[in-house]
Amino acid sequence: MNKNQAHATPCPRRQRERLLDALTASFCCLLFLSCSLAPRITVVADERIERLVQDEAARILDVTEDKANSARFRFFLSDFPRADLLGMSIGQRRIYVSYTLGRRALRSDRHLWLLRQTLAHEIAHEISGHADQAKIGFNRSTAGTGMTARDIGLPWYVKFQPYSLENELQADWEGMKYWEKLGWDCAIWLRILKEFERQNYTGDIHHPTDARLTQAARACPLNTEPRNSPQQGSFGRAAIR
Repeated sequence: MNKNQAHATPCPRRQRERLLDALTASFCCLLFLSCSLAPRITVVADERIERLVQDEAARILDVTEDKANSARFRFFLSDFPRADLLGMSIGQRRIYVSYTLGRRALRSDRHLWLLRQTLAHEIAHEISGHADQAKIGFNRSTAGTGMTARDIGLPWYVKFQPYSLENELQADWEGMKYWEKLGWDCAIWLRILKEFERQNYTGDIHHPTDARLTQAARACPLNTEPRNSPQQGSFGRAAIR
């Protein structure tokens, strides 16, 4: 090897150090969601649905303790590859909502109530600071299977930590309190969960339908049939988490 070749060939040790630095930077970016995660989530532009989501979210935020910061919330539509994913919160007052759910809510009162439940639940996650305790949270239904990056259109190497059962139940509880302040019938919330149970949605260790239903029944003790009640089976096979 001549002198010129020696200068042209990088030091193996330096190469390893640069590679390690690059990998460390990438890992930190993914771990703390501080770099490119949010922009890579597929976003759908639809003015009518966006307006609906914003209007319904504004009504909920108006009765929360974070009302003063309502303008800082950001809501996005995403056509999640996984059809039963209704929404997710990722911190910093950013919430993603299923485009399919929003589209159906424009035409159906039944899905409008499901959208309202989804928004109340996710807003409660954000206000409660749950995203500071978990790397990313999901609104999901499938029992016994974990959410993957590809379910929301992200690269396979992105990893997630779901909200705990305690967090999920707290988000339900706070969401129902928002409904009460708005004068929305808690029996509708309860009916949605009963429909999940009727369809044999047992949930998973973080989202057991029976625990959520038991809590909802305590919060809605009259357990009356809701006014303008959605018909049985009308919510399909998407669950809210």
